Amino acid sequence: MMLNQDELLQLLRTRRWFGDKGRHVRAATLKDVIPVRWRGSRKPFAVARAVVETDAGTSTYQIFLLEGASPPIDALDDDDFRRGLADAFQHGATFQGDGSRWTVVSETQQPLVVPPDAPVTLATMEQSNSSVLMNREAILKLYRKVEPGIHPDVEVTKFLTIDRRFVNVPVLLGTVRFEDASGVTIAGMLQEYVRGAVDGWTYALDRLREYLAVPDHARDDASFDSEAEQLGGVTRALHETLASGERGSAFEMRKATPADVVSWVNATQQSVERGLNALERALADDRLPPERVESARQVVRRRLAYQRSVSALAAGIDADAGANTRVHGDYHLGQVLRSSAEQFIVLDFEGEPTRPLESRRARQSPLRDVAGMLRSLAYAASATVGPSAPGPELATVGSARADRGARHAADAGAADHNRVPLAADPRPAFQWAVKARYALLHGYFAMPARNGDLLPRSRASVDRLLHLFEIEKVFYELHYELDHRPEWVWIPLRAIGRLSA
Repeated sequence: MMLNQDELLQLLRTRRWFGDKGRHVRAATLKDVIPVRWRGSRKPFAVARAVVETDAGTSTYQIFLLEGASPPIDALDDDDFRRGLADAFQHGATFQGDGSRWTVVSETQQPLVVPPDAPVTLATMEQSNSSVLMNREAILKLYRKVEPGIHPDVEVTKFLTIDRRFVNVPVLLGTVRFEDASGVTIAGMLQEYVRGAVDGWTYALDRLREYLAVPDHARDDASFDSEAEQLGGVTRALHETLASGERGSAFEMRKATPADVVSWVNATQQSVERGLNALERALADDRLPPERVESARQVVRRRLAYQRSVSALAAGIDADAGANTRVHGDYHLGQVLRSSAEQFIVLDFEGEPTRPLESRRARQSPLRDVAGMLRSLAYAASATVGPSAPGPELATVGSARADRGARHAADAGAADHNRVPLAADPRPAFQWAVKARYALLHGYFAMPARNGDLLPRSRASVDRLLHLFEIEKVFYELHYELDHRPEWVWIPLRAIGRLSA
């Protein structure tokens, strides 16, 4: 089955996971088309890899087709295709193409068995991947943007759940992969499904609404503090486990060097530059709401001050930088679940999907994950009070030095921000976020160390690194919102505006 470029782009552009929307496409072709014939189904399906060349580079996408359909449709919308996928994890399946093959493999001694009358449904919340829910027992994540090499989501999940039996991550059950002359390309991962769970972003917003709904004197009982402290403990246990690999393994902990600190500072400087450059373009193109223009100009004018502030943070760290380890890489409330047993479960170890696989597998400071979750708590409060609130949302950025006692606007993937009801009085929401911040940090740092060099020895160095990574994150948020949700740019913009306050 061959699609011409127009037909292929027609299919791709209707899908949210297509990452090249808005870019000039130079070429779009099918790299390979592998026929898929499921047991018990006469429908002619195919899996293919579509190569898309744009001004920004070349990307490869996994697509599923019903042969002969006009216009072309995504086969994941077909009940028979999804049913065939579920059965393949029980029996195994390999389909051969011209120079490549597509394989479905169970990773457990007891393969998943989905009864014939059980539901196999496509998740409605489609993001950079597609997910198929199998009888509420397992969930299959099919990666849409694919590349050869070791995939961190599968690699880390296998290490945590099979090698280390870490209970706060759903167990790896199976994988899907392409194999050809260039090697193995991971195409999907099957995991245990957590029944009765709600995503952490939704759960936090619900708890915040409860907090705002009660009188002042009753708010201590309605706070998010205990949950935030528990989340901090789970995060620390996750980092300790990820640092427990044997010498020479991909999970070996390595002491961070002054050169690593320089690279972290450079990454933050680059994030500042990308965010400010994007903001300047938005101002030049008149793409900002009128009420945001003056604050945006003030932020742009402080470019040098932000850069100097970042450089100054590194001065006191030197060799006291803790360790470089494997981390989550894209950590925020939308990447955790709150289970019916009142536990936090961590998901999605693929890292930032726009970065190359090797970059996503690189060791980093675990405090970068912590900074991402702190930003996520700040986002929850901001989403609740709205853009007109004059409150101190940004007091949570750069306030690490106040935490001695004690997440990527990427939460966009966890909930529809536009449906968040706004609080009449912003102050309690900001108080909620600051208290949750302290509680999360307390839970993280209170856990006894299993790897003595995981974190800096000095709390001052910890504070500097947290501050550094929060700055990196907030300028990333600025760039992200300008590109994807300009109506939400006020959150990072206000946060950045208060960095020097």
